[in-house]
Amino acid sequence: MYVVYVARICVTREYKEVRYMKNFKNEEAVSPVIGVILMVVITVIIAAIMAVFAFGIGAPDKTPQANLKFTATATDFKISHSGGEPLILANEKIIIEDAVTSGTYYDTTAAGALLSTFTGVTTLAPGASATHTWISGPSSGDIIIVQVVDIPTGQLISDTKVTVQ
Repeated sequence: MYVVYVARICVTREYKEVRYMKNFKNEEAVSPVIGVILMVVITVIIAAIMAVFAFGIGAPDKTPQANLKFTATATDFKISHSGGEPLILANEKIIIEDAVTSGTYYDTTAAGALLSTFTGVTTLAPGASATHTWISGPSSGDIIIVQVVDIPTGQLISDTKVTVQ
């Protein structure tokens, strides 16, 4: 509680006289305002913490690490897994394009593309390989770009240029 005194100073020839006119009591304080502000801030912080738990901000999925080798001929395309983690082909997007014309020879996400065209292989483990026979593929001497993208994480596993033999 604050007490405010309003004073009037009268100056006369002989002396200074201080007279207190009124005694004001200020019942309002800063504490309620600060309390309300703190409650709002605490509510916002609690809401943010709950949103983090509700929307599941967690660690992203891990992209598989693999050492892949690619060979291509005018009749087929082969992926060899020479080390690293196994690749589940259903979780991988494989795109094979012509390096010059950017025409697509194979895309596992295109309409009608079947993963079974890799000779029925569903998981490519280290030491294994999978072969795809071209329906209409590149010619000998062409350069193709092979990209393997992990679908769950969207991360690129391999991006390689291969010369067709």
